[in-house]
Amino acid sequence: MEFLIILMIIILFGLIMVASASSVTALYRQGDSLYFLKKQLLMAVLGIIGMLILSKIDYHWLCSPNVLLPSLVVVWLMLFIPLFSAEDINGAKRWINLGGFSFQPSELAKIMWILLFAKVCSSQTKEALNNFKSSWVTYAVMLGIVILPLILQPHKSAILLITAVCGIIVIIAGANLKYLLAVIPIGILGITLLLLSSEYSVSRITSFLDPFQDPTGDGWQVIQSLYAIGSGGLFGKGLGQSVQKALYIPEPHNDFIFAVICEELGFFGALLVIVLFFLFLMRCVKISMEAPDKLGTLIGMGLGALIFVQVVVNICVVTSLMPVTGMPLPFFSAGGTNLFFTIASMGILLNISRQRKTKKQREENK
Repeated sequence: MEFLIILMIIILFGLIMVASASSVTALYRQGDSLYFLKKQLLMAVLGIIGMLILSKIDYHWLCSPNVLLPSLVVVWLMLFIPLFSAEDINGAKRWINLGGFSFQPSELAKIMWILLFAKVCSSQTKEALNNFKSSWVTYAVMLGIVILPLILQPHKSAILLITAVCGIIVIIAGANLKYLLAVIPIGILGITLLLLSSEYSVSRITSFLDPFQDPTGDGWQVIQSLYAIGSGGLFGKGLGQSVQKALYIPEPHNDFIFAVICEELGFFGALLVIVLFFLFLMRCVKISMEAPDKLGTLIGMGLGALIFVQVVVNICVVTSLMPVTGMPLPFFSAGGTNLFFTIASMGILLNISRQRKTKKQREENK
């Protein structure tokens, strides 16, 4: 129950901030200051419905070979569709357009690969986890399958996120860390080549190192974000009173919404967001540790890690501690596909929690 209460508070807080952060941009582009809020509210409601449905479905069934394998194939094939049909945006094709509805299949892939890694790792013996071929080589192949279409899109932030989250699952499962140390140099090399593979990515790294080198170009977004954070002070300018959202920060309701939170609600508002996420993640860990089996533990930790990595990266980007990656702030950043699948996936955690309670009840009745 505590998990659900914290989740609903975060969702409501996110909707309020989207309404505030997007109002000027929505009025300027669409003639309706509530345009983005309406879309976000719709996807939040659909996400909650999806969450309630998934909370009733046994996570063991979701991870059964007859369900998981066909689903993985379908999702993997969907990742190729944007390459042939999507609009090219900054050299990337990531969206499937269905009439007036846009769908980003990589968001579903993140959830599916968490289930895949949790299933594989939970099924392995201790000997297999300590064997290089049956552990890290197997994991590299599974990652390579999903990374291939994401490289072609390209979708670098999704690649980094999936790799980080699946790596966390593998470590929690108990795989031998000495093999991880052996492949880290290869991973660093791969990430470096990925980041340097396009002029757009290189410009983001350059603007991170010195945003004031090109203050009206590549450094503009980061500089305006820092202005917003600095001008918020301890208590902020007040909800709805942000200046930087008025066409200074590009897309203030998306990846840089945390900067608007800092400006309008100040240090304590930003701290409240961080505390809420901390409490939320602690509940994720508690549910995972009390899961009835290893599969439930790894799924729960994987879903918690998915939120954790995005929160850390997003806040680091907004505060100029990392180059811009395009990673959203979960439950806050406007984006229908991300919000829907993030909320819906929480239903799996609720199912794990429900089975935890059922197991405890059975033990008490013995």
